[in-house]
Amino acid sequence: MSVFLDDLCPERTVPGSCPSLVSLLSLLGRIPALLWTTDRKGFFSSLTGAATCGAGIRAEAYMGKPVEELFAALQPDRGARPAHRRAIEGHACSFDAEVNGRELRAHIEPLRAADGAVTGVIGVALDLTERMVAERALRLSEHSYRSLIEEAPYAICRCTVDGQLLQVNRAMLEMLGYDPLSEAELLMRDLPLVFTGGSFERLRAALAAGSAVNGMEGAWQTRDGREIQVLVSARAIRDHANRLSHVNLIAQDVTQKKQLEDQLVQAQKMQAVGQLAGGVAHDFNNLLTVIGGHVEMIMVQAAGSDQRERLNEVKVAADRAAVLTRQLLAFSRRQVLQTKIVDLNQVIAHLMGMLSRLIKENVELVFTPGPGLGSVKVDPYQIEQVLINLTVNAQDAMPNGGRLTVETRNVRLDPREGPVLPELAPGEYVLILVRDTGHGMAREIQARIFEPFFTTKTPGEGTGLGLSMAYGIIKQSGGHIRFKSKQGEGTTFKVYLPRIDSCDDTRVEHAPARPQTAGSETILLAEDEGGVRELVCTYLQGLGYHVLTAANGLAGIAAARSSPRTIELLLSDFVMPKMGGRELAMELRKTTPNLKVIFLSGYAGHAVSASDLDLPDARFLPKPLSLELLARTIREVLDGS
Repeated sequence: MSVFLDDLCPERTVPGSCPSLVSLLSLLGRIPALLWTTDRKGFFSSLTGAATCGAGIRAEAYMGKPVEELFAALQPDRGARPAHRRAIEGHACSFDAEVNGRELRAHIEPLRAADGAVTGVIGVALDLTERMVAERALRLSEHSYRSLIEEAPYAICRCTVDGQLLQVNRAMLEMLGYDPLSEAELLMRDLPLVFTGGSFERLRAALAAGSAVNGMEGAWQTRDGREIQVLVSARAIRDHANRLSHVNLIAQDVTQKKQLEDQLVQAQKMQAVGQLAGGVAHDFNNLLTVIGGHVEMIMVQAAGSDQRERLNEVKVAADRAAVLTRQLLAFSRRQVLQTKIVDLNQVIAHLMGMLSRLIKENVELVFTPGPGLGSVKVDPYQIEQVLINLTVNAQDAMPNGGRLTVETRNVRLDPREGPVLPELAPGEYVLILVRDTGHGMAREIQARIFEPFFTTKTPGEGTGLGLSMAYGIIKQSGGHIRFKSKQGEGTTFKVYLPRIDSCDDTRVEHAPARPQTAGSETILLAEDEGGVRELVCTYLQGLGYHVLTAANGLAGIAAARSSPRTIELLLSDFVMPKMGGRELAMELRKTTPNLKVIFLSGYAGHAVSASDLDLPDARFLPKPLSLELLARTIREVLDGS
């Protein structure tokens, strides 16, 4: 479009003499825009329009000035000067400019004379500040909304009533194992295929009955076939006819949270069962001490009698019962551990010969020791029991043969490098893996494998105490045992034990020569169980010892103070009412520094090791007691051997 100007009236030299011109100028001044003309050099020849007031422009100040003095270029190559240059060349064009903080969009045309020659430029600019601000706000709002959805840590999606996915956010892609390039694959999958176990049908039924669902538990299947636990909230959107139009859904991955909750429930259950088992073992050990002790004494008196064989059967049964109580105490973490600093590679290598004889021929047993393995402070005998139980169970899971691998390695649990086991503090550990290629375990079995007396074996083939004992031993040693099992793919047990810096335990234990059992020294016997106290007192008196008895620590102090004899040995239960054995020993050693001490207990009340006794030269004998072993130990302690 070109603009041609001609005389509007012959009396143009007289201001106001042409009504048409006056009306035109008045009209132009009221248009809500900026209007101007320039000469061929781009200098203003006129400037008018109502927008001059809105932009704070004094038109007379720009007359004869170049256009760039008014229009600040937003884009240098598309500013006022290049646009006017193109208009002079005969081309209509547009440009954006800023004037006094107002944003303008301008359009210019060649200004032609009556003969068609370009004499300058005529232009019009609209003030679009408010519109652009609104557009920018809208774009920002859309961006914020999109960012809110895309950056949310929860899966968010929109779907049809039948579950056809319409839109998903990035978190949902990541949660299900997809990436932005495979988003179309997820959109083709639809929600009924994502939900497992019919949980989508439950969601749809709940939405049909109401407008929203909050916190419904369900399960999703990921792209690689894994199952994750989710907490779903959804709202049904209805159309103008109140029909379900689509569904907006948000879901949180609670798989790890559910696992932690299950572990907490399992730990609480194991703690409760452990307390019960420890209490039962305590009372049972006292009873077995009395039973076994009296049988021992009667067998000595019945030497050569026909009844000796029957008494021996009673003794064998009592010994078997004692094994069960030791397993219960191991599970409840209330046994006394004889800890040493050991290299697990050496312990396991020494054990492999025995394990190879226990394992069936169709099972390949492999030991892979980790290089530079750190040391641990454990009871090596108890660790051997753990490994024996784990390997025997692994063998039973491979009735048709397979591969059983025992492996050791150093591991570091550091929250900066990855997730840390909630049961263990960050730090250095030695890891033992026992892996089989057996049939694996069902989920309902996995939830109970550490419970005492739970077994999947046929009656008579197992007590159900093997894994519970292993659990208790590892826990009492400051470590943790966990497992991973899948039906058809085998089971892996992982045992974590705290690593220590040095292996400085070079003591060599030699079996002492068999000592005499009789003596004449004075012994203070402190035992709260009357039957045990009476049995031990009678037995020791029969060996020639002078025995003082007390039912607790306070009574023991009173007996010692009132005795005319010097007490040479304290034989005390470790846990007693009013005052325990350790407190009694420490009190008596204040007046008798060289007092010998032997502690007895079938139950420590809490996890305790020999180092916790905190008494030089103190010995510990577990219940149920063998009277012969008690007599030998007393002589060893009194003789200093």
